[in-house]
Amino acid sequence: MFALLIADGCGETPFTPAAASRELAVGDRLPDIELVNQSGGKIHLSDFRGKALAVTFIYSRCPSPELCPMVSRSFDTVQSLLARLGTGETCQLLSISLDAANDTPEVLASYARGFQADARLWTFATAREDVLRKLGDAVGLEFKRVDGRIDHNLRTVVVDAAGRMRRIFRGNEWTPQELAAELRAAARAR
Repeated sequence: MFALLIADGCGETPFTPAAASRELAVGDRLPDIELVNQSGGKIHLSDFRGKALAVTFIYSRCPSPELCPMVSRSFDTVQSLLARLGTGETCQLLSISLDAANDTPEVLASYARGFQADARLWTFATAREDVLRKLGDAVGLEFKRVDGRIDHNLRTVVVDAAGRMRRIFRGNEWTPQELAAELRAAARAR
């Protein structure tokens, strides 16, 4: 077994990758987990069916500019691209916090305002850790608490309108244009 080193701006953290047999394949459905959104309402991943969905994982206090803040800035750009292309009706962005203890609905709402997130297009949510691990295992997400921060790898998942996984972007090497194009294609898939 090997360890994956994740640079988090605070050092490198070894992670043992999720077992490949646990990670979903293209065409599989994501687990229908329950989340709490930035308004305090309960939502499920299945609530987004009928739209292409991009899911990423962040936390508001992330100290590493190349991790959560970069992904959130990229989602902000994707939001603008989708709005300009008129595909906001068929696509949705979902940022899931890994820090339910600190990222309360009020904190997530404030974080969303900082990115001028349009709630009709971009939802922020969190869930209990066991629920996050269930979804994380399905997409190869690894995270753990270390000295007050959350070390994690990066996953951005694209789900088609029928709720099937279409693609997992690993790391932060994708561009907003690539994600927007993948979402538009996922919205057309049947």
